[in-house]
Amino acid sequence: MDRTITPEKEAADYPDLVPIDPLLAQAEAGRIDPAQTEAELTGRAAGLQSRANRISGGGSSAASASRLARLRARAAELRQAGLTPQERKRLEEEPAE
Repeated sequence: MDRTITPEKEAADYPDLVPIDPLLAQAEAGRIDPAQTEAELTGRAAGLQSRANRISGGGSSAASASRLARLRARAAELRQAGLTPQERKRLEEEPAE
């Protein structure tokens, strides 16, 4: 325990003394305000729930279903365009996971 400080640190100058008020103000600024944090998180959760409801069919389900069908068809076209005949055959034979 006697040599826990290196010789360089032992020979170093003492640190500068600084006023404590700016340090305390900085520490206060970093604190979390529970009421503000709860309000922000509640608002964010409500927004995410609203978005989830719209995505899951809470809005116009016919339009969403139509768009989803178009996107799936386009994805299938793109997959088929990039496959060799051997790859297509293998995919047709293997069950989808």
